[in-house]
Amino acid sequence: MPSVVVTLLVVVVTLMLAIGVFGIYNSYFSTEGTAIAGNEIVVSQSKQTQIFVSPITFKGIGPSFTYFNVSFLLWYSAPVKNVVLVPFVVNPLPGLGTYLYSPQGEPNATILVNSTGTAKVLPYFTLSFPIFTPQGQQLQSGVPAYNASSTGTYIVHSIVKPGQIIVVWILTHEFGKWYRLGYFFVNPANAGLGLYVVTHTGVYLGNNRQLNVNPPLYLTNNKGIQMGFWFEPLGNATTNSTIFYTVITNITNGQSYYSRIYQSGLKIYIDTNSSGSPNVTYLGTVTPFEWYFLNISYGHQVNHGYLSDIITLYNSSKLIGKQSIEVGGETNGYAIQITFGSPDSIDAVSQAFLESLKNEKGVSAFYNVSSTVYHLGVSYPQYYNNTNNLYNIIKTDSSLYAIVYWYFVYPSSSPPSELSATVWYYYNPSKLYSTSISEAGPNTWIIG
Repeated sequence: MPSVVVTLLVVVVTLMLAIGVFGIYNSYFSTEGTAIAGNEIVVSQSKQTQIFVSPITFKGIGPSFTYFNVSFLLWYSAPVKNVVLVPFVVNPLPGLGTYLYSPQGEPNATILVNSTGTAKVLPYFTLSFPIFTPQGQQLQSGVPAYNASSTGTYIVHSIVKPGQIIVVWILTHEFGKWYRLGYFFVNPANAGLGLYVVTHTGVYLGNNRQLNVNPPLYLTNNKGIQMGFWFEPLGNATTNSTIFYTVITNITNGQSYYSRIYQSGLKIYIDTNSSGSPNVTYLGTVTPFEWYFLNISYGHQVNHGYLSDIITLYNSSKLIGKQSIEVGGETNGYAIQITFGSPDSIDAVSQAFLESLKNEKGVSAFYNVSSTVYHLGVSYPQYYNNTNNLYNIIKTDSSLYAIVYWYFVYPSSSPPSELSATVWYYYNPSKLYSTSISEAGPNTWIIG
């Protein structure tokens, strides 16, 4: 009997241990099972989340254009009740995938929503709890976050430098934790973020057809005409590379003369037939990847003698070359054709102007136009958009006949195939008109 009792006790103890172990097993794996099931649900939610991003829009911040306003539309759909968005700008880190990028420092991107036709910035809060991926990896906490709907369209906006990317996390709160359902990033540099200038434009014709006025009112050396533009040598010119080419036709007698300014090697020359036969004159020497301002003026009221065509070359701080070229006899009207640059793309052009003077009362405004575009003392003046400044000059002084202005800088993408110029002109002494001159034919614009 004792052996039977011992056997019974062993069975009871074994049974009790088994029940205890089963209880521990059941308690542990029921908890783990709940966590695993929760992760599976979040993984499933992540797979069902849809994200679409619109094309990116840019706007360069002048005058240096080292920063850019970047915006795009974000549309997403997530199978959850609550969503939080975390946008941020980051410098890509070598060897670290975007999967692990996290916000750093203060908020540097915002979320906006279109409310009754007006873009409204959403308020953000700091999410101080740990954030996990659906697979359980822990991400950074203390991130700036925006409450959003489970499905919606939002505007993402930030100011970036070239090389930076914009990342957006889509978060949800499930089973007592914050999870990143999905993320995406956009690389503005891949879409053309940068500063572009043209190396060649079409032909611009100053024949006044678009303005419907007679040429003598606007383009005449009895008064005064001035042209100027910024250009940058992109290298050593192995063949003669045109920077600026103009043909001026005398309306009175139909005679024409041309002036061509070109780069040969690193020297700038003027080629003209204004004296009756071809003549080449040296103007100055340039350095690659430095900007230069070239100015041309002629007319009785600005040069104290209508036979002179004064051509000057400046670097960013001083005059480096000057030549006086004979224009021809006095006339009461010109037709002018202008081309900037050449197909060989040796020189870049960023902005240009043409203006005409009505009488000597406007001489100060006349030279104010050129000094405004030359714009010493301003960082990167060749990139400065002078549209408003030039408009204000002619608006306050009707002694100028007209200003034509080209701005060839495109901070967001390559220049379009068609370029235009802005024109402000007085049709009569009291009313100032504005128009945009678009391409009138293949490589042909009318500016006068």
